[in-house]
Amino acid sequence: MGDGTGFTREQLARVLAVAEEAGRRIMAVYADESRWAVETKADDSPLTAADLAAHEAIKAALEAVGDPALAGIPVLSEESAPAELAGRRSWPRCWVVDPLDGTREFIARNGEFSVNIALVQGDEAVLGVVHGPASGVSYVAARGLGAFKVSAGGWQAIRVRALPHPALPGLGETASPAAVVPVRLTVSRRHGLERLAAFEQAVAGAFGPVTSVAAGSAFKTCAVAEGLADCYPRFGPTSEWDTAAAQVVLEEAGGWLLSATGEPFCYNRRDSLLNGDFLAVGSQPARWLACWPEDGRA
Repeated sequence: MGDGTGFTREQLARVLAVAEEAGRRIMAVYADESRWAVETKADDSPLTAADLAAHEAIKAALEAVGDPALAGIPVLSEESAPAELAGRRSWPRCWVVDPLDGTREFIARNGEFSVNIALVQGDEAVLGVVHGPASGVSYVAARGLGAFKVSAGGWQAIRVRALPHPALPGLGETASPAAVVPVRLTVSRRHGLERLAAFEQAVAGAFGPVTSVAAGSAFKTCAVAEGLADCYPRFGPTSEWDTAAAQVVLEEAGGWLLSATGEPFCYNRRDSLLNGDFLAVGSQPARWLACWPEDGRA
């Protein structure tokens, strides 16, 4: 961290370059049908050659990152061997990595998968990179530096959008003060669909019309950070490497990622690396939390 008080754009770009190299390894597998075999891990989640190739690329690149402030930090990855994580809770800093977030989306060939790299200090995620290998678009952020969308057009600062959304008048018209754009949810295709339906019903009662769009991986949280969605409710299991990087992006863009009882997520402080349900929102978190199904607050 350049001056001891925050990160620099150059440091963030170094970590982005690591994610981009992993993305190239993933796309090499994506393009080669002979490497599409899928294994099943002990937790019944899928594993592909792309997961392993990205893991090895990230681990090697972070070990050789070339910045003294980012060097020598252990890696906590979804694909780390258990022996590599021994004593992890005593680490003052660590990289929390999902080499391929959205393996099921990778298998479905829909392009909605990402490389997630976060730096955790103490129990707080303080730097995050979410890179889309298929699109080439990334979301990056660091504490005190802000949040950015990075594409062929360069680095663009992003910000959540506020509620309510006044409707835009047509040419020569004046919008009614009561007219609002529907709130937008981005949601999972596969997890917690029954509870999601109950949440959507409560949101409609609290906010008015609702639209929902299904998407994959950490891009759902990044959609809230970018102002393309107002809320991402997650019902169902995730792990710390699924949320850490995107949480930094969202919070630096002005939003919140909270548990069902309203606490921000912390990292690498528990025996388990599994997360509970959560809510990613751009504004008015208390109103959104009030819509949470009661059976999810335990």
